[in-house]
Amino acid sequence: LLAFSDHVAAKVAYLDLGGMNERREDAILHLALSPRLSLDLQASTLQRAATDPTVIRNPPDERRLEALLRWRHLDGETVLTASSRQGDRTTTPFNLSHEQRIDSRLSFHVDLGMQLPTDESLILRVAGMKRTASASLRYQLSRLDQLSFTHSRDQYALQTGAHLGTGQHTGVQYRHTYRQDAPSLEWSAFWSAHRYNRQDPAALADGGLAYRRYLPPNSGDVGRDFFLPDNFQFFGMELSTNMRYAEEYSRAIRPYASISPTWHSELGPGYGVRFGLAGSLFANDHLAISAGFARSGIQSRDITRDVSLSYRLHF
Repeated sequence: LLAFSDHVAAKVAYLDLGGMNERREDAILHLALSPRLSLDLQASTLQRAATDPTVIRNPPDERRLEALLRWRHLDGETVLTASSRQGDRTTTPFNLSHEQRIDSRLSFHVDLGMQLPTDESLILRVAGMKRTASASLRYQLSRLDQLSFTHSRDQYALQTGAHLGTGQHTGVQYRHTYRQDAPSLEWSAFWSAHRYNRQDPAALADGGLAYRRYLPPNSGDVGRDFFLPDNFQFFGMELSTNMRYAEEYSRAIRPYASISPTWHSELGPGYGVRFGLAGSLFANDHLAISAGFARSGIQSRDITRDVSLSYRLHF
């Protein structure tokens, strides 16, 4: 019954991104309008601080307001998200996603979005946005095995509207569940290819150069890979346990964790680790505490860290 109830939630997360720190605070109101229709209203603040003056300086804070309408139907789900994002500029992100089950084994998912946040680089994280279109197929090979394919095309721009280039992303993932009951145990292998068509930053007009106020003094001209990286592949494996309890209700306090060795074709070998605790304190609530760190992730060669705390109360 809790899955179809109203609830309020609060989240706090701290991220060390290698050159910049972020502290994010979210307040969420979830309204269960009917068993199939729900509305989420979310207010978020992001406070940023530069930690390496040779990478970025004076990154802007952000405020976001978001409304998410979710419709669950007999053979899938449709989600509409509209936001207001106030940071480097004021933008209005919008996203429409739809999942359709074709039969008991096969389903497809499509996403269309505009002015969405993007994190291809630190400068795009604070001053950029993207337009995206993606499609994915998921096939349930057996009760314990799942295979998924994803392809997306993105158009990147500064929040001033200056065009930066395009990207195409293709990914494959295989997942095997060793144990479904708690403590659950899953293993997955993944591969993705990322290809970019980049515009030379020197071609930006005067109105597109406002991003330079976030660069170190006397930084000079920036290269073609300043906003978007070189083409690369990213692959690896992941072993995880109880990860669904980071969001799902559990009366008992349960640990959850994941570990993944990875390989980035440009940055070399890396890893990702996450662990946490989640469970109920007063029967109709959910508390989750987690920490994670990674090296040579999909966008950064530095070690990145994050710590988060979330609490949800159903009523």
